[in-house]
Amino acid sequence: MALALYGPGFDWAHNDMHQDETRITDKFFTDNEAGKKGETVKLVNGRWTKASGTDVPGGILDADVVAGVDQVCDVTLIRPGDVFKVKYTGTPAGGFTEGANAVAIAADGLSVNAATVAGGAVAIRDIDTTNQMCTVYFKLRQFS
Repeated sequence: MALALYGPGFDWAHNDMHQDETRITDKFFTDNEAGKKGETVKLVNGRWTKASGTDVPGGILDADVVAGVDQVCDVTLIRPGDVFKVKYTGTPAGGFTEGANAVAIAADGLSVNAATVAGGAVAIRDIDTTNQMCTVYFKLRQFS
């Protein structure tokens, strides 16, 4: 299935329950850490920080965050029914198929790791091999 090309990172596409995005804008990013729009994040000690690998993310950054002290950031909360478009990286494992439900987030936090299909938070709905894109749900979410 061909998917429209989206920007880097996880792009919120829609919610299956017809709900608008939910954003959290009152938390700081971890001091001296930079983040990229579309990157997965988790809340640790009251501050957002990068999430990757088999981490369970809480949200997706809506804009770049410059490294500094007490940087406020805008995060889209990951909720049940949220659908995201994202690139996949790595050599796809045999289990990287539509319906895989334990795919890991790549180390950059901006894509899914097609080589790691066990222990991750991501479920795959559609795969576009031409553009190395996929449509995903987060099976595991920090806040739901």
